[in-house]
Amino acid sequence: MNELQVLRPQLAVAAGLAAGLLAGMMKRIPGGLLRVIGFSGLLGAIGLLLATRLGISGPLLQLDEMGLTLQFLFLAAALPVVFFLDPHDEVPLVLTLGSVLGMGVLAASGHLLMLFIGLELMSLPAYLLVAKGAQPGRATEAGLKYFFAGSVAGSLYLLGMTLHYASAKSLSLTVAPGTLGDAGLLLMGAAALFKLGAVPLHFWLPDVYEASAPELAGFFSTGMKAAAVLLLMRLTATDPHSLLARALPWIGGVTALFGALAALRQQRLQRLLAYSSISHAGNLILGVGAWAAMGALPAGAGAVFFYLAAYLFISSGSFLWLKVSQVSDRAGLRGYAAARPAAAALFCALLLCLAGLPPTGGFLAKLLVFWDAVKAGLYWPVALAGLGSLVSLGYYLGLVRDMYFEAPQEPAPKLSEGSVLVFACALPAVLLGLTPWLIGLLGPR
Repeated sequence: MNELQVLRPQLAVAAGLAAGLLAGMMKRIPGGLLRVIGFSGLLGAIGLLLATRLGISGPLLQLDEMGLTLQFLFLAAALPVVFFLDPHDEVPLVLTLGSVLGMGVLAASGHLLMLFIGLELMSLPAYLLVAKGAQPGRATEAGLKYFFAGSVAGSLYLLGMTLHYASAKSLSLTVAPGTLGDAGLLLMGAAALFKLGAVPLHFWLPDVYEASAPELAGFFSTGMKAAAVLLLMRLTATDPHSLLARALPWIGGVTALFGALAALRQQRLQRLLAYSSISHAGNLILGVGAWAAMGALPAGAGAVFFYLAAYLFISSGSFLWLKVSQVSDRAGLRGYAAARPAAAALFCALLLCLAGLPPTGGFLAKLLVFWDAVKAGLYWPVALAGLGSLVSLGYYLGLVRDMYFEAPQEPAPKLSEGSVLVFACALPAVLLGLTPWLIGLLGPR
């Protein structure tokens, strides 16, 4: 029974999910009820996380500081989705909470089979959330692409788990010696890299992000990526000298550069941010590779955790800005600052954070990851990622130029409900760069 204590936050999310299903059985859902249910489930889970004791473990479940820290990010990433819910449709709420539940199970897993269950429980609702988008034709196509590509990733994980068992005679998170073990770990790692959108497993991501509502794309780019990073770290920690661990820095560097180059030509803002998220995923993969090269010690994961925490505010705020501003392409940004100076300042701050310019949280996040990679001797992967960051200035600063130095072509619409959320993301995104001591609070010790 002690082992089940690690699942108390997940039980709070599951209770919210069940309440959402019950609300859907009503003839007419009272306005605001679904938001109350969603926030209650997520905030209740956060409260239980704060009261959770570490060190409880068993054959299937475990909870360490790595899993505990990232669960806060999963729950926080889902809050904007709940805020923008359709008050009369319980399906998005139930699917969102189902995906968060899977992330929590993954975070509390200490066994390869439980990791797979968490991965699938996290992914299946996400496919349906995409397919249920506001653009029926495009959303259905993107949902199907996401589903079939995700099914391949799940199959690779199962195949890798089989090879791991053939080598280690166990499904626990232990070293599997020999070629079979190396191949098994590489195949399981491919599932995590798929969720991160690493090259060449990124092909689904731009279409999925563009077809989704902005707040949902923000959830995918933060919560889903944080869960994928955790899965990758769990697998890499079993053998920091494996082929997977050695390949990660190069995969990260190539992904960071590719995402930046692909974003240069984008005119639709949500698609541009999708490619931007691929580039940031490359930096995270590089960070995990550097962490593995230095021994995969929990105390050494601070840079990766800080990057994930900063990116939670930066990426969520950027997608939410698209939601509340109702601007969909670069043409709509021309001269935007003249009509909406406060809104333009918020987006400008978020863009500077994404670009990694000092003194923002994005700058400090990149600096910490790159510094760890340099300490690990990963000079060429760092050079690729650094070049990607340099290229990214072309479109981030280009968007700032469009807002402040171009003549307006059409009237700028007023901000819709939720602009306070954008401010709540932009402020910490900037302040994290001025408070580097927070690294000691965000990462495992």
